[in-house]
Amino acid sequence: MNKLYKRFSQIYLSVTSSIALWPSVIALGFLLLGFFTLYFERTFSAVYLEKNFLFPLNSEPENARLVLNTIASGTISLMVFSFSMVMIVLSQATSNLTPRVIPGLISDKMNQLVLGVYIGTILYTLIIILSFKPGEDNNSVPMLGILVAVVLSIICIGLFVFFIHSISRAIKPDTILTRIYTQTKDALQKEVQKTKENEVLKNQKEPLHWIELPSKEGGYLRQIELEALNKIAKREDLMIEVPIQIGKFVVPGLPFLRLNKDLQGNDTLRDEIQDCFIFSLEEVVASNFENGLRQISEVAVKALSPGINDPGTALSAIDFLTLLFLQRMQSITANCLLDEHQQLRIIKRPTPLNELLYRFLTPIRTYGTADVMVVRKLLMCLQHLFYADKEARQHTAIFIKQVNVIRDDADQNIKNPEDRHEINLVLAGIQENISSPETCIKLLP
Repeated sequence: MNKLYKRFSQIYLSVTSSIALWPSVIALGFLLLGFFTLYFERTFSAVYLEKNFLFPLNSEPENARLVLNTIASGTISLMVFSFSMVMIVLSQATSNLTPRVIPGLISDKMNQLVLGVYIGTILYTLIIILSFKPGEDNNSVPMLGILVAVVLSIICIGLFVFFIHSISRAIKPDTILTRIYTQTKDALQKEVQKTKENEVLKNQKEPLHWIELPSKEGGYLRQIELEALNKIAKREDLMIEVPIQIGKFVVPGLPFLRLNKDLQGNDTLRDEIQDCFIFSLEEVVASNFENGLRQISEVAVKALSPGINDPGTALSAIDFLTLLFLQRMQSITANCLLDEHQQLRIIKRPTPLNELLYRFLTPIRTYGTADVMVVRKLLMCLQHLFYADKEARQHTAIFIKQVNVIRDDADQNIKNPEDRHEINLVLAGIQENISSPETCIKLLP
């Protein structure tokens, strides 16, 4: 049953993340509307409406066909033009930003709504056209159906104008960075709420010796069934530590979990635990905290490349990274799940802050090491983090290490005395936020 459920979950995730889902649903709805309209035309209510309200309309069969043909061909032209623009926008986003922002642009619900209405209007109009029969008289022309088709064509024109406006804004780097930041912040809040920190995690002793469990599958981790994993842990009296995050790549045969008991020889239980983790060979495009950090970091690196040469976007990206690091600092402790007896069962550890800083600031530092504004902005990022950690002083050593690395690169690559003076001003400001007198950050000579 677990295998079947896991397979169903994989199919469900693939379907729900596809760009074709909502357009297909909307188009199916319009198709059903077309058949319902033909049925309704034969009812007494439809005849009454046509005689008393729709009589001023021209009911000649040839004119009706001309109107429907015009609507169908015009909507097809709008659809082709609109999504030719989408392809151009995606090409520009790949060249100027990063290919990782493409799933966010494709999965935009408004773009899917526009595509669905276009396809639905075409299908609806074709159904109405097929209802015409040779040698029919004026009374058999579906006037109500034609009126609905005209209204749908007007809606398509309105959506086309809105689509042009939205797609022109969607390609702006500031808009993309804001969207990624918002999604990443929401993903972090959901992660914290899903497995809230509990006092039990602080008071209960963890096992002295964890036993690592190798993975039988490989690929990108797409989903963790935490509730099912919690039930297994309760039933088998296990304590399970989950160190990996959504989106991480797992290699078969390497450890991906840690348990308080050795499951060697119990293949059934190991398979049951493995089934709680859904993997995919395609890179995960779902919104999660680390994926958002990676996208913003890659946008900054792309902006610093000689072909793009857009340092302003890189500076904005560093600002967004600063905000996200500040929020991660507030929830960097491990989270847990308990059973109904308040016994600790699942420990879910986030990626350490030092690893996040290294993974997502190092590429920017490497590509912008000779740009004084980028170096200064990176130091200001760490200065803000220092200030936020001034009272608790939990991450001071991590920040000092990053500051020294950036300072050393600046010492080697930035030679202008005025630029070095500006960097020293930021380094002096960082030193003021360090409470420990024995810790001293050296200025550039």
